[in-house]
Amino acid sequence: MNKPKKSLMILLILALVFFINLSVVQATDTVERSYHGQLGKSPALGGWGNGLGMLEKWCAIPNFSFEKQGRIKGWKEKCGKCHTSTYRDPTTGETDCTLCHETKDGKGKPTIAQCNKCHVKDCEKRGDVFDEEHSVHIEMGMRCQDCHERLSDEHSDHQFAKGCAIDTTEDTMKGTLSCTTCHEEKPHGNVDDGVFLDKHVMKISCETCHTGRRPGKALKSKNWNKFTKEGKPVTTYREPGWIPTHKWYGRQMKGHLPVIGATEFISKIYPFNEIEVSWFIVSSGAALDDVIIVPEVKAADSNKDGEVTVEEMRKHEGGKYKDATLVTKKFSFNVTHSIQQGKAFKCNDCHGANAYVLNWKELGYDADPYE
Repeated sequence: MNKPKKSLMILLILALVFFINLSVVQATDTVERSYHGQLGKSPALGGWGNGLGMLEKWCAIPNFSFEKQGRIKGWKEKCGKCHTSTYRDPTTGETDCTLCHETKDGKGKPTIAQCNKCHVKDCEKRGDVFDEEHSVHIEMGMRCQDCHERLSDEHSDHQFAKGCAIDTTEDTMKGTLSCTTCHEEKPHGNVDDGVFLDKHVMKISCETCHTGRRPGKALKSKNWNKFTKEGKPVTTYREPGWIPTHKWYGRQMKGHLPVIGATEFISKIYPFNEIEVSWFIVSSGAALDDVIIVPEVKAADSNKDGEVTVEEMRKHEGGKYKDATLVTKKFSFNVTHSIQQGKAFKCNDCHGANAYVLNWKELGYDADPYE
């Protein structure tokens, strides 16, 4: 074979290898490799995070341990509709694009209703209502993806810009957003007292004022040692109109932070919903996710009064859990959505004799700094 033909053949082979590899990369670069599909999943389990996966990651609110309880009947159909890493279209064996997109080919834009099918639990955690009446952004015609833009990273082309959340300790994708993605750093210049209001943005997050009273019902507490007649954990809710708890918080830090006082630390006052949860762990020295599963807790209710005491749990099955410990923790969930036109807190809602929004002593002040 002469040199020109040989060189052409080599180029054709290289091109073929390139396109084959490209198709393989494209085939594997699906929702399953995105943040939604791989949340926290460890490399040992085929993921790229540091937990047990979006579906398998234990959380105190549902208090279901896949590690201890195994799969549940219909888990692909029931759980997989939200936890996309588990769900497969029965005709293709791949993640069903219509979970998010309007059309099966994945070209239709996601709607608020489709996003909300899964994120409805976020509403319960934070008191959000996603409609034109309760969100000025939706009233303007915006949709979720107008802020949460689609991004790409080394894992997937289906990542989405997200805010920094205090209620996760996961190392998530790098693209983040904030109000200043669209709004100016000093946004109050054209309103009354705008210069004075702009001085607040160094210490107070936009959400602290602009989320106002929360429009939706939200979780307040859940007890996994007390059960209703129907077998549900005793749960309390905040009624619409509730006011968030406020804390100093550094956006770039992960994990649950305690309330910290007025400080030079780079942080701002942010609003949160604090949810108090109680559940049993196997011993006083155990990790918080080393839980005694709910069926066993219910079985330990020897007097059938709906409340399982520590003594009952320790005596259950001849002392199987002789060091059982009931833990109670508060979880802080960011409040960031449902911004309503004209519903922001006013100056005298936070300052003055009739102020009711901020607890200045909890925030580290001796008293209202402007009194």
